[in-house]
Amino acid sequence: MAAERPASSTSSWFALPSCKIASSSSTPLPSQRNGTNSLHHVPKIGQSSQPLLKDQSLGETCTYPCNRAERLDGINAKSRLPRSVQAVYLRPLRRKAEYGLPVCDLQLRSYSVRNVEFFADFAVRAAYYLKLPVSGPVPLPRIVERWTFPRSNFVHKKSQENFERITLRRLIQIKDGSPQVVQTWLAFLRKHALYGVGMKANVWEHESLDVFKNIDNAVPEVEGSLEPHLSHFGQRGGEGTQSPIPDLLGDMRLPKHRSPLSSVREG
Repeated sequence: MAAERPASSTSSWFALPSCKIASSSSTPLPSQRNGTNSLHHVPKIGQSSQPLLKDQSLGETCTYPCNRAERLDGINAKSRLPRSVQAVYLRPLRRKAEYGLPVCDLQLRSYSVRNVEFFADFAVRAAYYLKLPVSGPVPLPRIVERWTFPRSNFVHKKSQENFERITLRRLIQIKDGSPQVVQTWLAFLRKHALYGVGMKANVWEHESLDVFKNIDNAVPEVEGSLEPHLSHFGQRGGEGTQSPIPDLLGDMRLPKHRSPLSSVREG
């Protein structure tokens, strides 16, 4: 007959999260009488009863689990988050356009809805801090592309496999913006570009009626900028000596080398 194994006792430890402190009743608990701080009741899974904790230093009891919303409201009432952090959870602010003249159309393309929506929101917020009136993002029609290929080149060569790619697009338009500020905005977006998001920008600049006169005035400046690059082409002015190759070719007697079938045979 096999010997019976003695019953082993196990104990488990668990941590309770912080909870809201409520005023205690006047009825003393058993732990108060003994002068100890202990857990009175641990509910089983599926029971609706809640354990009570006692803190002698505060003289108050708390209920577990506590209401998370009430805890957050209490924290927000005592302390306020910075404006920059609060703005993340709110709609992006916008500048009002005075004339409504479009100066830039930015088109965002991506295969992921999450990436294109996140970067469009980032672009609108960046335009607000640069004092650029912006409209959008406007959803554009999706681009759907499909391809059909053979599944394999041997056994499965007669079966085909279909592939589909959907491109999502968003349009953001800048109005009444200075060309320098618009270029700064585009450079900032290129610097902090998000993976999987492509950008295409169409920029319009307004010029005066004297366009050709301005071009003629800008010619000396353009020539000055190109002079270091064009100086590497052609003959250098510092080297005044003439190449000796023509003289060497004139003095040399080039021998006449006969090649096969150079003369006609007399029959």
